[in-house]
Amino acid sequence: MLKRSLTLAASSLALATALVSPAVAAPSDFVGTWVNKDTNTRGITRLVITSGGGNTLNIQVFGKCHPTDCDWGSTSLVTYGLNVQDNDHTYGTANYNQGFSNNILTINLGGQQVMLQSFTQFLDNSGRQNYYSRDYFQKSTKIKFPVDIRSFPIRPNR
Repeated sequence: MLKRSLTLAASSLALATALVSPAVAAPSDFVGTWVNKDTNTRGITRLVITSGGGNTLNIQVFGKCHPTDCDWGSTSLVTYGLNVQDNDHTYGTANYNQGFSNNILTINLGGQQVMLQSFTQFLDNSGRQNYYSRDYFQKSTKIKFPVDIRSFPIRPNR
């Protein structure tokens, strides 16, 4: 009876653990357009992450500018698991050297949201202080249609 109770308890625990375990994230889970949740941000507004083939990724960053956002260009995004055997990649890093500053970006993927941490170091002897920022981005679900989609008039059936 005790053995049966222990077996049942162990089975229940294994099932519960399987049900609450997070899904494995692959580097491809980073791919998409990510928009800053703070619509009034004065920093990074958007991230566009694309596949570079295989398990390589590229990231394109856009910062707040007027009248349109500034394109920082594209660079590689390296993803990481928690240890050498972990293929559940939920972390990433990218580096942008813009001449006057160097920006180290870290990304933490959590479902349909990423947390971006940015470490900015000024290289231009301007006297500006290096700084850190943290922003949260959500995956964009907007569908873009080509500009040349033709509209057809709707005619009633007779």
